[in-house]
Amino acid sequence: MSMFKKLKSIFVIEEGVENSPASPSTKAPKNPPISSTKSKKTGSNTGSINQLDKTGASAKPNNKFVDLLLKSIEENNIEGFDYLEYKQSLQSLSKIESDEAKRYQNAFAMAQTMGLSKKKLNESAKRYISVLEKEEAKFAEAFQKQKSTQVDQREAKIKNLHNAIKTKEEQIKKLEQEIAKSKDELSKIEGKINETMAKAEATKDGFYASYNMVLGQIQDDLEKINQYVS
Repeated sequence: MSMFKKLKSIFVIEEGVENSPASPSTKAPKNPPISSTKSKKTGSNTGSINQLDKTGASAKPNNKFVDLLLKSIEENNIEGFDYLEYKQSLQSLSKIESDEAKRYQNAFAMAQTMGLSKKKLNESAKRYISVLEKEEAKFAEAFQKQKSTQVDQREAKIKNLHNAIKTKEEQIKKLEQEIAKSKDELSKIEGKINETMAKAEATKDGFYASYNMVLGQIQDDLEKINQYVS
């Protein structure tokens, strides 16, 4: 089994993982590393990266993004026995040991025979969290650039058209035909913005649902390692 297939088998992939972005909510990670504050600005669809809604609240994890995140983990896999191998042991034990604390303790006992200390286990888990965070940062930057390119320019054009309409409405009746043409153009641009934003938000939500699912599992494991493993 390839390392990537092994990763997909040891991370619990929730039922209903989407092959397309838009879908219902998923569980957010514990202590998310980056602010998920939603922009309260109502006059514009744009905002800074820190204003992105990063909960993925309106979507299920997306298979494409799950693969992207796990491949990133695969590319940064540490040589030897670390958190990933420990997680694989946990999964194997889940079939024969129902007590959670014992699973974590027994998996660690096996890991120790492979030279893994609790310190190295924690450090390797945190390394993979860092890998996920870097992927999230790259996605947020790319998403923001795409959003800015596709939306901001159209919003600026809308503002100019509103001003033009206001001026022309104050002119004599011979300008009424030009005003009507501008309003029609405005309506089309607004329709394109709504379509663009819907696709962009669905893509973003799919990514963050996937990111939060994988990150949440690692954080949950890390919490239980520190709770159960001495």
